[in-house]
Amino acid sequence: MLPERIAAFFSRFPLLISTIEKLNAAHISFAIGGSGCLFLFGNERVPEDADILLPDERHDEADKIFEIESYTHTSETEHVRNSNPSGDHSIQLTSQIILKIQGKEYRLSLTKNVLDHATTFDYQGQTITLLPVEDVLFIKALLQRGVDVGKHDIEDIQRFLKINPAIDRAYLASRVEELGAEERVGKIFD
Repeated sequence: MLPERIAAFFSRFPLLISTIEKLNAAHISFAIGGSGCLFLFGNERVPEDADILLPDERHDEADKIFEIESYTHTSETEHVRNSNPSGDHSIQLTSQIILKIQGKEYRLSLTKNVLDHATTFDYQGQTITLLPVEDVLFIKALLQRGVDVGKHDIEDIQRFLKINPAIDRAYLASRVEELGAEERVGKIFD
């Protein structure tokens, strides 16, 4: 990860470092995911927001720290618990992710296994945790959202694999198998 890329990401979201500082002080595990994670690993597309995945059982505690309330985002394909410590949608705390796609449910959580594969680094005196890129790519492969909904999931996967082809394919395959998503993901990662 390039220092200038890290600085650019955090300058885009001025309240992100203080959000992370509060989570670290409370010993709440977290991982930055989504397009922000991919950007930090080299993807060119600049993220619109910073998604912070929390363990399902710690979201209430995080909301108390920030004195905010969660809401449930429900769509045809997603059921997700979110809260916004920055007062807008630029930084989102997320947990209890259930994706409903083609009649099947995929439950995604920040588990010990996921955290064991996460990347950490220090920035401005804080430990920053990034969701494993394999999980970010996997979620995008499950959703397969396009420009019609303002997303670029398949394009993000393809671009990322061009610049970072050496992902942990064994871990990715284990996650696909764990959630029974072989049919949905198909040959996206081949």
